[in-house]
Amino acid sequence: MNKTHMKMVGLFVYGRKENRSRFHSIQSVWLLIMLTLTTSAWSQQRIGYVNMNVLINESPQILEANRILTEEFEPRNRAIEQKEADLKLLESRITQEGPLMTADDLAKLQERARILERQVRRTKEDLNDEITIRNSQLVEEVQNQIRQVVSAYAKENEYDVILINAILYVTEEVDLTDEILERLKQDFAKTQ
Repeated sequence: MNKTHMKMVGLFVYGRKENRSRFHSIQSVWLLIMLTLTTSAWSQQRIGYVNMNVLINESPQILEANRILTEEFEPRNRAIEQKEADLKLLESRITQEGPLMTADDLAKLQERARILERQVRRTKEDLNDEITIRNSQLVEEVQNQIRQVVSAYAKENEYDVILINAILYVTEEVDLTDEILERLKQDFAKTQ
């Protein structure tokens, strides 16, 4: 198999982020066709498999990213919780003291409650949007680190192809997930 074909296989294996979902089924079909049609060429190739879901969920890098995300947004989350508690107190006051208040005082209190409710809702929506964006950034960084470790491992161990996720069956000899996860742990330990 020439380098052009290998690059094509690599494109379908790793894919671009925006094309992954669209090419997922094409990827499986492409690999099946390639494996079926070129059995003799593949028999001389060194092939490995990596379960990206395991690496993404279990790598210390993703655990650190989760810690960073929690630490980064915890103060704002607590502020929202405090505003929600204030709103509940205000609503409770309206319920309990409302019948004893003048119509003017009750209307003012109800308006304060509506304003606080809108503020809480908007603040929550903004925070959720920011968390989603930041989470995507952190996950992308971790995915890039994983790709680099997988590529380095493949080159060091002379693998021709490393497949990810679109596999129905894989033997333990071909599954490199544990080795890659160990490398990720070692790389993470070096940065700490």
